[in-house]
Amino acid sequence: MDVLKEAAVFLEEKGIENPRLNAEQLLGRTLGLSRMDLYLRFEQPLHPQEREAYKTLLRRRAAHEPLQYILGETEFFSLSFRITPHVLIPRPETETLVERVMDAMKDEERIRILDIGVGSGNIAVSLARNLGQVDVVGADISDEVLTVARENAERNGVGEKIRFLLADVGNNDFCRIVGPPFDAVVSNPPYVSREAWNRLPEEIRGHEPRTALCDDGDGLVFFRVIVPKGRQLLKRGGVLFLEVGDEQSEDVEHILKDAGYGDVAAFPDLNGIQRVVRGVSV
Repeated sequence: MDVLKEAAVFLEEKGIENPRLNAEQLLGRTLGLSRMDLYLRFEQPLHPQEREAYKTLLRRRAAHEPLQYILGETEFFSLSFRITPHVLIPRPETETLVERVMDAMKDEERIRILDIGVGSGNIAVSLARNLGQVDVVGADISDEVLTVARENAERNGVGEKIRFLLADVGNNDFCRIVGPPFDAVVSNPPYVSREAWNRLPEEIRGHEPRTALCDDGDGLVFFRVIVPKGRQLLKRGGVLFLEVGDEQSEDVEHILKDAGYGDVAAFPDLNGIQRVVRGVSV
């Protein structure tokens, strides 16, 4: 399709990474076709209405609106998730967090897990799908976010395994609302500092929810809140898992140790960045 070649050139000129792949995915969305089906119908011309619809999507992407928001979905841990501008786009590095929780909990017969700041539900749903006898509580401060998370739980067949609650970890009644004790508490909290936020690409700053990324402080604000709460939330021997930003692991390890956690350790993602910090409630 000449239109696909033209679209890729257009996106490349606008500074979009992987322009050909973006062009293919947007065309597939326009026509309701998979990538393979696109190439099976490679010689088929677009109708005028299809061409205009495709141009609309291309203009949105050229303005650096994230592809996931345009498509309305993304993949995480080999599962499909609906994505809206209310929720953070799941990142591949967060799969490291899920893997660490799964590895720690795989031999437990019946487990309860709390996901603080559930977002799209990508962590909670992935754990519910891949662990056997598990009950998950997903907490967030936004009704709009919880609506997306519930839909993703149903989409992936684990709606009965996850209870979603409107709750703010910073409030005194958080522990009462979510109902400890838990075998594991997991969180990918906002850990971008106010200073670092201003250096992020416009594609992120202009479209993704700031409150899901930036703590408007030094990047450690939520760790200082979640870590002490974790002692109230976890049963003895329970494990707290936290996703952290680049060069934050040592600071978060110190916060855990100062709060009395044992077996504190950090784990790298596929890029070699220390991405997950773990501590055991003793």
